[in-house]
Amino acid sequence: MDFPIGLDPYTARQHLLHHTFSPLISIQSSHNADAFFQNILHNEHISTSQVFKPYGNNAKYTIPNQSFKIINNQLITKNYPSFPVRFEPSLPELLSVFNASSTNSTNTSAGITSISESGLKSSQLSQLFSISSLELLLKHSSKDTAEKDLYLHFFNKIITSNRIVPFETFNHPISQVFVVEYERDSLDLLRRLIVDFRNFSFPKFFQIDDLLIHVFIIYDSNKVPNNEVISFQNQIKSTLSINSTAFPIAETKDTQDNFIKMSIIENSTIEEDLQRISLQQSSTTTPNYIHIPKSADAVIRTKLYEYINKYLIPHMQSKIRFWDDQMLQPKKSITGRFFSASRKFFNNNSSDSNLSNVTSLSSSSGLNSASFNYHENFYYKSTPEQTIRKLADWSLILKDFKYAYSTYDLIKKDYTNDKAWVYVASTQEMCIVSLLLAQTQQVNLNPIQPDKNTLRKIRHDIIEPYIDNLSYTFKSRLNLKSYSLKTLTIVVELLLCMCSTFSISWWWNDLIEKYLLKLVSEFDSHLIANNQRSQVIRAILYERLGYSFGKCNFLSDENRHLLHFDAASQFHSKQELSEEEELGEEGEIGFYKNPNKLHAPQNNGLDGLMRYRKSSLWYLLSIREWVPLKNYRQIEYLLNNIKLVYNIEDIKDVWHDREDILLGVVKRILDKHERNIVA
Repeated sequence: MDFPIGLDPYTARQHLLHHTFSPLISIQSSHNADAFFQNILHNEHISTSQVFKPYGNNAKYTIPNQSFKIINNQLITKNYPSFPVRFEPSLPELLSVFNASSTNSTNTSAGITSISESGLKSSQLSQLFSISSLELLLKHSSKDTAEKDLYLHFFNKIITSNRIVPFETFNHPISQVFVVEYERDSLDLLRRLIVDFRNFSFPKFFQIDDLLIHVFIIYDSNKVPNNEVISFQNQIKSTLSINSTAFPIAETKDTQDNFIKMSIIENSTIEEDLQRISLQQSSTTTPNYIHIPKSADAVIRTKLYEYINKYLIPHMQSKIRFWDDQMLQPKKSITGRFFSASRKFFNNNSSDSNLSNVTSLSSSSGLNSASFNYHENFYYKSTPEQTIRKLADWSLILKDFKYAYSTYDLIKKDYTNDKAWVYVASTQEMCIVSLLLAQTQQVNLNPIQPDKNTLRKIRHDIIEPYIDNLSYTFKSRLNLKSYSLKTLTIVVELLLCMCSTFSISWWWNDLIEKYLLKLVSEFDSHLIANNQRSQVIRAILYERLGYSFGKCNFLSDENRHLLHFDAASQFHSKQELSEEEELGEEGEIGFYKNPNKLHAPQNNGLDGLMRYRKSSLWYLLSIREWVPLKNYRQIEYLLNNIKLVYNIEDIKDVWHDREDILLGVVKRILDKHERNIVA
């Protein structure tokens, strides 16, 4: 039996790979393409990017026999059933939104005092998310979200972001897609869109040459012959040297059975959710769902699968091989190490113009000290440090976790020498994440448990010192507390995955408790300073503490069958027990038995090998936070996770059911609530 009930850490791991470590594809559509979808969907408020956004989750929206083939740098081929991507608005639009938000807010980050010439006004070093907004969103969502999904909702909101920063490239678009409508959009219009995009003033840390430029051609298959579209695709290829994918979408009859309900809030950020809620409260024109014709749904799924398999993955693989050959391998060589060491003592000042002419030798040696902009905290786009960071990020996206870890570990030394602290902290985070992702990658059903020396090295040499260092850097050096909170949340879930995979909760449980309590403390201190109560966030984190201890056990595999999960058998009837005990073996009257004595539950013999009592304590503390909010569904859900320790069915004459004890208070509140419903 799955006890206690809660979010499976492997589900959190899957969402992490989808919402954070997946390719970001920016979409720019023509006005005619938007009008085409508005006509097909009978919704004048929909945009092309909103239509494509949910389909990025191809683990959910699959096609028959779906398989994604990925070849890593060791030429090992692996097939994956899904390869999620994230569709976002075009890069200029994302940058303009962040410029506007940074203009309206005061940036207090260390070392950030001026405006970047690229137009990105120091937004790269603003907070990842607003803690106050997160508390507000969770308080609103707790009324509608299913009880078991509330922690997953919290986790998704912390890890989901489309904020573009220089020190990590997961939110740097890997592909730019232009969406045009065949009948009304011309080749000249497409050319203008591409030229305008290339002429945009991008940040100096963003390398536009690494983008995969692609075109989606939308057309009505009932009106336009396929051979005409193929001819248009050939024109695009010959004139603009860009590949394209055609989407034949036919208009269908307006009947409910021919449509599929799709969520348009997939992969949304905290700010987007709050804006949507605000609009919904003021009007009725912002629904959470759209209805897509089944025929169009099948075409979009199939064509996106073709685009990812045929263009996106090969593009990433070719870039990774090129960077590995031209940047990484020379740095690992003896000559590369010599130049890298000499740079620490002999810094040659060279102009920024030399950065664009970096060869493989100069890449390994890192010739200029001007490669890192200390004023704005970023490496220029052509420097080996920025490129190798992107190499590691893309390798992790392609699920080559071991290669990614070794690359992060290598480049971290250069960042430390340059005193690029934000890069050091971010790379330390990714060292931990890539290492734990590699450890929890389920290759077979019976994984081999790491030996204690390996566990000691992972914990004492990597996780604990790196977490301490990056927390200090993000909080004290850069005033970026939200990045530290995100790291702690991710590490907790990956450690729970490791506990589940190898049955070693005894090794990690105290560290998980430490980090969860640190999260509680950080959230509390921030919200109290802003005259807010961290009620919902604290309740959710207490719940996760209860889950962590509930899953912690010191039983060997052969003794797991001794556990009893039947709550009814844990608490016997006093009257039945007293009658049985008063009779001897031959039915004679025995010694006097106290009828009010509490009898030990069936799992009493395993006390000390489990942590159910401590788990129940944290669940009760979580319930205490929900009581003032009157969220009775959540309270009842959490009570089911303490049923092996306390009787939750009715109020009895025992100490924990007294009127001045938390459990007794909660039972009476629920009893009163049920009577009010009946009345």
